[in-house]
Amino acid sequence: MDKKTVEKASGERETKAEIGAINKGSDSDGHTTQANQTTSTGSPKTPVSDALLEKLGEMHDAEEQLATALFLLEKAAKSEDLKTLLNVHLKETKGHARSLEEIAATLRKELPKKKCQPVRDMITDAEKELAKSLVTSTERDAVIFAAGKKAEKFEIDAYTPLCATAEQNNWTHEHAVLTSILNQEKLASELLAGVEEGKEPLNKLIERVSLAHAKGDAK
Repeated sequence: MDKKTVEKASGERETKAEIGAINKGSDSDGHTTQANQTTSTGSPKTPVSDALLEKLGEMHDAEEQLATALFLLEKAAKSEDLKTLLNVHLKETKGHARSLEEIAATLRKELPKKKCQPVRDMITDAEKELAKSLVTSTERDAVIFAAGKKAEKFEIDAYTPLCATAEQNNWTHEHAVLTSILNQEKLASELLAGVEEGKEPLNKLIERVSLAHAKGDAK
């Protein structure tokens, strides 16, 4: 997530920093750019297990579900900083789904259709809370923060072992892409927590957290 100007062509809200991809190999949609990719050559030396493919398929479904949910949550949020985070992470999430498709292609495997029930359950719970007739705008934001933190924890816990597996198998490109996704999820989690605390302006928060990640001091 680089610091960039977030400007909407329609003339909507602006902020001086966009939370884009922190890694140099990612574009504004959180998608690994071709110029900075390291690529695996030929067929993977280590066989690709069915369990690994199923996990990749599950996370692909999770990213697609979350992309839909993030769009709706952005509309429901009151806080402008929260709206900004959700909007930018929506772009990253769409990029993550495409990156997982690319990983399957470089592994020369078909990405299986696998439903991610934990994410479905999280989204359903959030929808039920937001649908309550007496929920105030402040309470809506609290529901969104809670749902976001749960989703980020799930994704961090899921991508960490996937990164480890790719590294162990010397899948250079796949490891780089998965690590980029994991880093974006970690950064999104910290920014979400920071916005919820509301102790500093968004641009200062982004600068501080991004610098910590660049230095390797992230949690």
